[in-house]
Amino acid sequence: MTMRVDLTVVQAEPLRPEAFTPYGTVIQYSGEPRRQYVPEAFERIEDVASPTLWLRRANRRAELPVTVTNLERHPYSAQTFLPVKDVSHLVVVAGSRADGTPDLDTLRAFIATGGQGVSYRRNVWHHGLTVLDGTADFIVVMSLTGRGDDDVFLDLAQPVEVRAPAGQPGGSHG
Repeated sequence: MTMRVDLTVVQAEPLRPEAFTPYGTVIQYSGEPRRQYVPEAFERIEDVASPTLWLRRANRRAELPVTVTNLERHPYSAQTFLPVKDVSHLVVVAGSRADGTPDLDTLRAFIATGGQGVSYRRNVWHHGLTVLDGTADFIVVMSLTGRGDDDVFLDLAQPVEVRAPAGQPGGSHG
């Protein structure tokens, strides 16, 4: 006997700074000015004293629709992803409820393109790095406690299907 699992469906939208503001900052390097500061990348609580930068390779290419079955958050620090080259990737986010669990009523999905990166605020739930253009490298910045408690992972009780924006292949047309 096969059990049917109902999906929550979310339509992805282009990543725009004003739409992403509740969850963090969109980072779009335009080449001007010569330096573009991103202080949000270092948002952290006071006792988190170890800023860390690492490189992350995403080897798998995903196609929309994508089924999201888990989310993660970082309670002590922001987490920032900067693509090394222009690459499209999926950004799925949700706020936190008072008890720390994801507020799925606030869940949104965005498609980042053209070298856009994101800096997730502390405690913002997000899906893992999902690249839509094949293999891609990212610079990741996050501060760590050194206690091994920097990441919180949660399997969702009900999967969420992220579909392409309306008017794109796989997107809703009405």
